[in-house]
Amino acid sequence: MGQMRFVIPRPERLVPGAAEHAYLASADGIPWECHTTLAEEALVIERDTRESGYLYFPWKVASRGMMQLCSGSLMERPRPYNLPIELARGTLNRLRNQSSLWQTAGMVIPTSFFDALQNATAAFARAATNQSHPEAAQDQAEEAMHLGLDAADLLSHEYTQQVLSIRRTQQASPSSILLGAQLHAPPTGDAAERYLAAFNTVAAGTHWPDLEPRQGVFRWEPTDRLVAWAHEHNLRLCMGPLLRMDKHSLPDWLFLDDGFEEVQASVLKFIEAVVKRYRGKIQLWHVTARMNQDGAFMYSEEQRLRLVVEAVDRVRANDPRTPLVVSFNQPWAEYIARKDQELTPLHFADTLVRGELGLAGVGLEIHYGYWPGGTLPRDPLEVSRQLDRWSQIGVPLIVFLSAPSSMGADPLARHPAHPLVDLRPGGINPAWQQTLVEQLFPVLLAKQSVQAIIWDPWQDNQPHELSCAGLNDTAGHPKPALQSLIEQRRELLG
Repeated sequence: MGQMRFVIPRPERLVPGAAEHAYLASADGIPWECHTTLAEEALVIERDTRESGYLYFPWKVASRGMMQLCSGSLMERPRPYNLPIELARGTLNRLRNQSSLWQTAGMVIPTSFFDALQNATAAFARAATNQSHPEAAQDQAEEAMHLGLDAADLLSHEYTQQVLSIRRTQQASPSSILLGAQLHAPPTGDAAERYLAAFNTVAAGTHWPDLEPRQGVFRWEPTDRLVAWAHEHNLRLCMGPLLRMDKHSLPDWLFLDDGFEEVQASVLKFIEAVVKRYRGKIQLWHVTARMNQDGAFMYSEEQRLRLVVEAVDRVRANDPRTPLVVSFNQPWAEYIARKDQELTPLHFADTLVRGELGLAGVGLEIHYGYWPGGTLPRDPLEVSRQLDRWSQIGVPLIVFLSAPSSMGADPLARHPAHPLVDLRPGGINPAWQQTLVEQLFPVLLAKQSVQAIIWDPWQDNQPHELSCAGLNDTAGHPKPALQSLIEQRRELLG
């Protein structure tokens, strides 16, 4: 068994639960199953392999809050590493590598970036040469992290602007990209006008307990109204997910079934009923979601893979023309660090694509800042790098995005995840959600592989997945993030 050790001169600065989010990963970002111990000023991570690896660790960065940072490549050694210094080193290493790749590809790097990088490097040099004074070295390393992330934001912003400008010049504008939000009922009045200004697509939810509250008894009327509203306003329709195995996504009567075969039969009957009713009215089927992770029935990877294949085949059999996609949660695969699994979400997706099921694309669920089951906070540059990894599958990507606007209670949220406590200094608010939209949406739009972006959900005053993530609050009033989406659609897409 391999072991790496790290010292933390100022452990009081760590975010609560930091050990839960720490893991070691290979060069391609795939976590190893790890056992992590955090005691006093020492972090110990054990794993089955002794290969060199990269440490991923949540750090509270000045003016930013919690960020999942990455070290450079570390080998095992008897002497412990200084954790903040290695995270600062990794931040600058990632920044230098990415700027070099983009510059080689033809990007014009502004002088302001090199000035920012130089300042961050100087702070890191002070930290690395001052390790005989551990607490002072940590302060200097934290300054290097902060300055490095500022430089990363500058680089990411410049990249998105240049890419989008080139695509417009080459008449390859991303104006055909699908932009939508998850709806369960048609918006009305001013809300409808805001929706039409921001989006060109409706993501129509198919919450199984609502559609089939009793086995064989369907309630189609709410979904019928939503489909009719989308057609009335010439909006494209993405319907689904048809199958999600979270407990809150399944009807109570399904748990009376004894075995896998019985559950699978009920799943396929439900999917067939939905597809038969709405075929010809839908432009995209979202067939399955989160099947890369355990659901309510704790099925094996093989069983979950089989369910996805059977669900896709059933949709295709009843509607051979409409494109279909499947989506995957936690695309960075953080959960694998705590449970041995053979397939990462990327490998799960690649297996399905190579199986020639006829998938039109794959979805990435980025539920930013939620835990458990969400995505740990990462900077826009790291989001860009992850999208590039997923684009290697060779099919279009659909990004399902959520971000909180409050830490408050949300009785209409179905998913048990909550925003991380240290996500932002001073707590979460609508302005922070707006800032995140303004940072991430241009990155998503700049990626040619990203063909659709779906915000989940549209509003907080109807049942939805994640707490306080809507673009409209519980009173139906728009949050600042919605206006930013409208402006970005107008500015970036026309």
